[in-house]
Amino acid sequence: MATSVLLADFQYLTRQGIASLIKAMPGFDLIKSIDSPHSLVDFVTTINPDLVVIDISDKDKELVPQLKFLKETTSCNFLVISNSQTRNSIQELLTMGIKGVLTKNCSEEEIINALRAVSLGNRFFCNNILDLVVDNPKEVDDCEPTSLTPREFEVLDLITKGLTTAQIANQLNLSVHTINSHRKNILKKLKLNSPTELVVYALETGLVKRSQ
Repeated sequence: MATSVLLADFQYLTRQGIASLIKAMPGFDLIKSIDSPHSLVDFVTTINPDLVVIDISDKDKELVPQLKFLKETTSCNFLVISNSQTRNSIQELLTMGIKGVLTKNCSEEEIINALRAVSLGNRFFCNNILDLVVDNPKEVDDCEPTSLTPREFEVLDLITKGLTTAQIANQLNLSVHTINSHRKNILKKLKLNSPTELVVYALETGLVKRSQ
């Protein structure tokens, strides 16, 4: 079954561009495209799509409480495209449980990867977003995504829960060698140097949830 998508973008050109991209993706069905923030809640609650793609700019502050309400009352996944460059605004999105955040600088490939990841319930943040929410953000010119695979997210989650490589291999029915390869790839993609940095980074940025 195709992933149903509602697109909420209030600028004509970007809305048309993202709509064309979604329509061209196999397995995705753009069932509604809206151009007014005032109709967001009504359409999302009525249609209840699998995925909501929403463009939020700094001037659209009224959308944040609407998004929070929808996150709490629907089963939709949300991918936010934001022009905000402030740590507080991005952290607010992460705190409410938004699993995907991109910036306007992201490429077509990055947007496609984000759509696929978030539609599956995985997290996807470009590095510009991640840099805003770590303790010592740095300036970067690119918007390379943290394109972890679903399996890498699984491994990352188990690492943050304190499991050893052997325990992770046993739980996922994989070899220790395969788990070590996943660990190396995750560190490389997130540009980190040690498992300790990985755990702290993953928890602080919301890549995985803290154990209750």
